[in-house]
Amino acid sequence: MCLRCADDDRTQVYPEASRNHPSEVSAKQSIDRRIRYMRNLRKEKKKLSKQFSRPSPVPEPGLRLSPGDNAINRKFGL
Repeated sequence: MCLRCADDDRTQVYPEASRNHPSEVSAKQSIDRRIRYMRNLRKEKKKLSKQFSRPSPVPEPGLRLSPGDNAINRKFGL
């Protein structure tokens, strides 16, 4: 029994319909890239909104130093 086929047709082995056209691949890649970009934007926006929604802690009045305070400058010789 012979295993070779008389009709060794490459169209059956490598059908043209299953291959992706290069422009289709790049379109899919660009869509995936845009989806990743939008997800990252959403994450960044959420992170920044959390960061800026909280008020900054107010320091105690005794700990606050102003650079123009003459009494402190005289005390430390500045």
